Amino acid sequence: MRVSGFWQSWLVPLILLLTLVGVSRGLGAEAASTAAALPPPEEPPAASVPTPAAGHPDFTLQAFRIVGAKTETVKDIKKQLSIKLPSFWPPWGTPPPFRLQDLEYDVERLKNFYRRQGFYHTEIKSEINYGPGRVVDVTLKIDEGPWVKVTDLDVEVAGPLDLAELRRKWPLNPGDRFAEKPYDALKNLYLNYLPNHGYPRVEVKGRVYLNEETNTAKILLSVNPGPVCYFGKVRLKDAEKLETPEAAVLSKLTFKTGQLFNQEQLFDTQRKLYATDLFRSVVLTPEQVPPQEPTIPIVVELVEKKKRSLKAGLGYGDEEKVRARLGLRYRNLWGGGRLLDLDARYSSLGYLFSESFSNPAVFGTSFDFVQQSGARRRDLPGFNDRALFTQSRLERDIPWDLRVYFGHGLEFARPFNLPVETLIRLQGTQPEKMYRASFAILGLRQNTTDSHIQPRRGGIMNLSNEFAPTFLGSGLQFVQSVVDWRRYHAIGDSRFVAAGRVRFGLIQPIQSTTQIPISRLFFSGGANSVRGYKLDYLGPRNLSGNPVGGETVLEFSLEGRFPLPIYEKIGGVIFLDAGNVFSRIHNLDLGQLKYSPGVGLRYLSPIGAIGVDIAFPTNRINYRQDSPYQIHFTVGYGF
Repeated sequence: MRVSGFWQSWLVPLILLLTLVGVSRGLGAEAASTAAALPPPEEPPAASVPTPAAGHPDFTLQAFRIVGAKTETVKDIKKQLSIKLPSFWPPWGTPPPFRLQDLEYDVERLKNFYRRQGFYHTEIKSEINYGPGRVVDVTLKIDEGPWVKVTDLDVEVAGPLDLAELRRKWPLNPGDRFAEKPYDALKNLYLNYLPNHGYPRVEVKGRVYLNEETNTAKILLSVNPGPVCYFGKVRLKDAEKLETPEAAVLSKLTFKTGQLFNQEQLFDTQRKLYATDLFRSVVLTPEQVPPQEPTIPIVVELVEKKKRSLKAGLGYGDEEKVRARLGLRYRNLWGGGRLLDLDARYSSLGYLFSESFSNPAVFGTSFDFVQQSGARRRDLPGFNDRALFTQSRLERDIPWDLRVYFGHGLEFARPFNLPVETLIRLQGTQPEKMYRASFAILGLRQNTTDSHIQPRRGGIMNLSNEFAPTFLGSGLQFVQSVVDWRRYHAIGDSRFVAAGRVRFGLIQPIQSTTQIPISRLFFSGGANSVRGYKLDYLGPRNLSGNPVGGETVLEFSLEGRFPLPIYEKIGGVIFLDAGNVFSRIHNLDLGQLKYSPGVGLRYLSPIGAIGVDIAFPTNRINYRQDSPYQIHFTVGYGF
């Protein structure tokens, strides 16, 4: 096609003009769309506070609330959370950071938690409010929904073994809410019972038929006890590498070869071996034998502690004031598992230097030989005395976690600094006179507590008897018995512990002795006794109000120990103490007991509970001299 000159002169400019117009319109449309995507610069977003993007570090959690929880407590629900919650203590603390994805993660965790409790239709919604200063308030709204009901529960036991007696101990029964914890406890009931009754190879399988539409569950447990088994020979692994003799180890066994297998006795043996303080590791392992072999040998693997250890302590108490202690222990002295303790203690109430030596399985027998001796001075409110003493005993373990001991003791005691009023009342006590007591010893001890520092279960019992007649060469003749019984019981799975204590002591003169000297009498009152009274000030007193002691003492204590919400390592105690000292056994009168309620705080440190008690005597003996309250600073619990 040929274009004339006229069209040639106008066509090219026209095409260029149309092209520029199209391009400008395209750019204008693109700019308009971009402008529409951006907010007007003069109009900020509707929310003036930014929302916390995932991982944003600048938001803090000011408040966290849970509403709608009915079956499960808010405290238990908060334990399932991974995010750190705000705390009102200490008041100057910094609020924890808040991240949105952490909250979403915890919502899913709580749904799984409710499923484990038997709620399969729980709905959880989070309501988040953003405040100025980048603080966040969170409210979790929980709708638990219906729970799953157990309609049927069957336990099938293979073989002729009758386990009907366990039915009354079932933690889960038809009609109960199905939850994982009682379901697992139901299986563990059989898994724990049968190994303690000769069936260590027990197998328990469970099946749950769950209907989420009807919210019902049917449970079937299959129990296969396996063959009945017995204890085989006990082998001490690498015995040649141990300094502790094999006889000393075997003497602590709570079972014998040929006895019916009992898993609990393995734990008891382990506990007794740890109590010797010779080993830092004790492992008792049943050996692998063919499935049908009824005899199971036991391997004992031990790791010994260091030969020497040093203990040093410095502290303060309201009664002892500044106190100090230094102790040195030698283990496996000259081999043979022997222990030697050297101990020195000092406070404003006196001093004590003592040594204690023990030889386990002496002469290859089941008895342990224990020898103790020392020197002491006591500066007590009613008198002062100095004494040298020594004891030699044979001890051995007997059934029911009891330890029996018997032996001989010798003591030389010299009382001094006695007020004239006390000497008038206690005419059998002569100041600066050396009293010689030579006596036979017979006693029982039992300790079934689960912890030496902070017991929650079990008990402690001590029963000691001393008999000092003339044919043993005693210048002071008497019979003395003291029983101290303590018991601890945790309430369910909580940290609340109920504790109780009873102490009864009696000393009677015999033969040519007509009155017991003051250094052998009983006293009561103080931080470890009836806390509403000063040290030793409960009981008979002289005309000046100083304590003179008595031949009989009776004390009771009840105590509740519980955690406080302020801080997890701070606990509280509430207690009631009662007791009194009586001049003679025939003066014992329960109506004359003095009572002392009180409260206290405890800080649970690594070395034990440290705290303070305040106690109030309900019936003061002397209103002029006795304070209406007593404050005691304590290390450890009173009992």
